[in-house]
Amino acid sequence: MRNTESPFIKQMNQAGLMPIFYHSSEEVCLNILQVAYDSGIRVIELVNRGSEATKIFPSLRKLADQLPGLSLGIGTIYHPYEAEEFLEMGAEFIVAPVMNPRLGEYCSRNDVPWVPGCGTVTEIWQAQELGAELVKIYPANLLTPEFVPSVHAVLPKIDIIPTGGIEPTLESIKPWFDAGGLCVGMGSQLIRKDWVQSGNYEQLGKAFKQAVNLVQQIKS
Repeated sequence: MRNTESPFIKQMNQAGLMPIFYHSSEEVCLNILQVAYDSGIRVIELVNRGSEATKIFPSLRKLADQLPGLSLGIGTIYHPYEAEEFLEMGAEFIVAPVMNPRLGEYCSRNDVPWVPGCGTVTEIWQAQELGAELVKIYPANLLTPEFVPSVHAVLPKIDIIPTGGIEPTLESIKPWFDAGGLCVGMGSQLIRKDWVQSGNYEQLGKAFKQAVNLVQQIKS
């Protein structure tokens, strides 16, 4: 039973697709953000996996502020002090690869949407108890879409975003929505490294548009 009153869940449900990326070049990150928005993407996660992430994020925030309806979050956050740093820079939500109760408590106290990475029903229940409305099941390609209805059988109020190994194809995406997923997260399968390295933003834009259209087709 989806929490239709939650602004965060509404936004993620409407977006349907969340690109996930990091690059050490600020210019590249800004280009990806702009191309994604122009292609219909409305939720984006920058990954905190490099030393330049804290330097790049403020520039992404500045650009995002000029793009109506775009929500910018930060991922690969393990600890409260990391969340605090990016929240001060304007991150709108926190995504974690693991279920750290201390991070959940921090986000709950500060009324910040928090998407922890979970791989078991117990972890998902713990996340829900700590106030999470949406959990990331990771790695999705190992857990498979059949995991989603199994979770909802005992935890019907929690929403799920699968991340990891999902391809931007109908065959890969549709089973997750059919199983009850709220949206899907995609990284290198969607934002291919060879396109980024060669500056082929035209092809990247086409891939974004195709993925957005696929999600809209499935959800409608």
